[in-house]
Amino acid sequence: MTTWNLEQMQRHLLICNGATCMGAGAEEVTQQIRDEIRKNRLDEHIHTSRTRCNGRCKDKCVVIDYPKGTWYSVQQEETARDIVHEAVKEDAIIYSIEHGERKRRDNRIKGIDKYRKGKGPMKKAILFVGHGSRMEAGNIEVRQFIGQMREYIDPVLLVETCFLEFASPNIEDGIQLCVEKGADEIHVIPIILLHAGHSKLHIPAEIEHAKEHFPDVQFTYGQTIGVHEEVFEILKTRLTETGFDVDQKHEDTAILLIGRGGSDPYANADFYKISRLLWEKLNVSIVESAFMGVTTPTVQDGVERCMKLGAKKIIMLPYFLFTGILMERMNKMAEGFRETYPHLSIEMAEYFGYHPKLRMVLLERMNQALNGTSTGMQDLENFREYAKEHGYEHHHHHHN
Repeated sequence: MTTWNLEQMQRHLLICNGATCMGAGAEEVTQQIRDEIRKNRLDEHIHTSRTRCNGRCKDKCVVIDYPKGTWYSVQQEETARDIVHEAVKEDAIIYSIEHGERKRRDNRIKGIDKYRKGKGPMKKAILFVGHGSRMEAGNIEVRQFIGQMREYIDPVLLVETCFLEFASPNIEDGIQLCVEKGADEIHVIPIILLHAGHSKLHIPAEIEHAKEHFPDVQFTYGQTIGVHEEVFEILKTRLTETGFDVDQKHEDTAILLIGRGGSDPYANADFYKISRLLWEKLNVSIVESAFMGVTTPTVQDGVERCMKLGAKKIIMLPYFLFTGILMERMNKMAEGFRETYPHLSIEMAEYFGYHPKLRMVLLERMNQALNGTSTGMQDLENFREYAKEHGYEHHHHHHN
């Protein structure tokens, strides 16, 4: 429904399209309200908008009528249509403002219950944030990874998984799910290798946005995996699986460490640092870096450099947490290199996947967030300063 001329508008109905309300039929409620407006030719007088979560998840589906400021709980079609005529039964009114006095019906169920002093301990949630992949297999790996971690996490902690993009639930929905389950504290832990735009801007933006909707919830933010000693142990394991002996000298073998690639120079610098440290830990003459996109050197560049340095064998070592489109592309590249350079031995190592060492790193990042020692909190402060100076329009990185 489009309202071009607002001069005759008398009311504005805000229909919650947050994850909980959508799951309870908010789309149907939206269409029922709009249909009733059309049938009664009230399009010029009543405007409707879909909103994100309004924080009254237990009253789903929520509709707010302005300028009167009346909040409705819509659980039947009759209620949806009665809103248009301001003839809603009292038991469907969550909150109303009449004659300047705020009124709340005592028999209405309250919104999201919170544990407060005198009511019991705070309920803490751990929300792991995966990057997300267009390939569902990669998203399944993330969910299974977190599922396998649960036995190492205190059972009193609520554990949920969400994704930055390409998969569901997104971060907003993940936070909302934690709140619906009673969380007073949410510790957001990124499952991200390098500290770049996603961890510096996008995830902090989601956390700051959530604070506006849930001001009584405490949020902390964990740090990325980063340059961590256990990462090198994982890489050495993946090399060993190809038949590479990490304890022997390899004069003619090159390791080509391949990352996703990005525009953040500090993240790219960390990647080069990891390559250098890996070289320090191996008895091999060549460890080169390459990227799948956005920046250079490309994988092709990396292979050619390894050959120029005298490599007769190249092990392509993916610096990826889980499978996805880029892993498929990398495997095809390896096949192409074998055809193009028949004199060269090309091996492909496995990506990180569910490795016990990776579990240890994420548990460490989780505990840092819980005990207040995570550098992620500084990232939130840095984001707030960035947003003040440059502005930041909140939007989702959630594509299907």
